[in-house]
Amino acid sequence: MSEPKPWYNEFGGRYPGNQPFFYEREDLPWIKVLEDNWEIFRDELVTLIESNPERLKPYFINQSMSFPPRQWKTMGLYFWKFTMHANCRKCPETVRILKSIPGLTSFSLSVLEAGANINPHHGDTDAIYRCHIGLSIPTGLPDCGFQVGSEIRAWEEGKVLPFCDAHTHTAWNHSKERRVVLIADVMRPEYINQQNQICAYVLASSVLQILYERFPFFSNTTGYTKRVLYKILQLLILCILPIQRLIK
Repeated sequence: MSEPKPWYNEFGGRYPGNQPFFYEREDLPWIKVLEDNWEIFRDELVTLIESNPERLKPYFINQSMSFPPRQWKTMGLYFWKFTMHANCRKCPETVRILKSIPGLTSFSLSVLEAGANINPHHGDTDAIYRCHIGLSIPTGLPDCGFQVGSEIRAWEEGKVLPFCDAHTHTAWNHSKERRVVLIADVMRPEYINQQNQICAYVLASSVLQILYERFPFFSNTTGYTKRVLYKILQLLILCILPIQRLIK
């Protein structure tokens, strides 16, 4: 029996699949681990960015994704199985707990500053459950909220919102304080055996997006050239992923 094929946001286009906007928390038993330990995440991560604010960077792929610009900030720790060691070393308990979850592929801190919006966008693939864990939520709806497809939810401190990142989604914080969530990605069970290939695919796409933004002439290359470059990047990343954790 052939393995299922995930959807990828390779060169744009709306997600055509039938995954729900939000997943049922009761169907994902590892969510209890996230909620039971949310205060550990908050204490380590929020303390880290308050003492070292330079670790927060505007969302790196497209800095105009938020309005006003550069008001959506992140601190990466584990990005599609690629470890940011300098940040991970500063929050060892968070890393230990999160990496105990089978199928974990990413986790990062996400900050939406006061008075800011994240523009509608859709993610890289439907192969993951993306989860927002509320760490510091200034207020609820209607001033601070999150929309996936046609459904709107509020974040709550200590609670997890699992959703399908492939659907178009947007967020807003019209309060006077920043909103802080921990984002964690967990591979859906049907794709567990394809983890490295999926991660390499998404990482290659991210690299290309950065190249297109920084070097506009890349955008003018032919479709064939783009596909060849994409494939080369995937193969390189597939070779790097198994050994990069050893690099300190």
